[in-house]
Amino acid sequence: METPSSSPTVNPPETPQPPGYPLTAALNAIGGKWSMICLYWLDSGTRRFNELQRLMPEISHKVLTETLRNLEQEGLVSRTDFSEVPLRVEYKISPYGESVRPLIEAVRTWGRAHLERRKP
Repeated sequence: METPSSSPTVNPPETPQPPGYPLTAALNAIGGKWSMICLYWLDSGTRRFNELQRLMPEISHKVLTETLRNLEQEGLVSRTDFSEVPLRVEYKISPYGESVRPLIEAVRTWGRAHLERRKP
């Protein structure tokens, strides 16, 4: 930890860490508000966009699209386009995405305990 000094701070605490840090890399991949929830639903099977949106009614169309694109870019989700009219797209968790399963379960376990702690 740095100590205060009179010289200007080069890297203030609010500056994000470079992507080479493991925690930063993990949070960039799965740290979005909806990322782990999407992975949770996709872990139980292949789903279409509208089905995911019904499972997460609070998420907007735009945010779900961005979340799925990010998860696909990170290699955590696979997207399959079918040449049909109307266009059919399916999403499923990738083999690499399955490696996130222990994290999802750990966060769910912590969440349950946190909810219990907050009960009056």
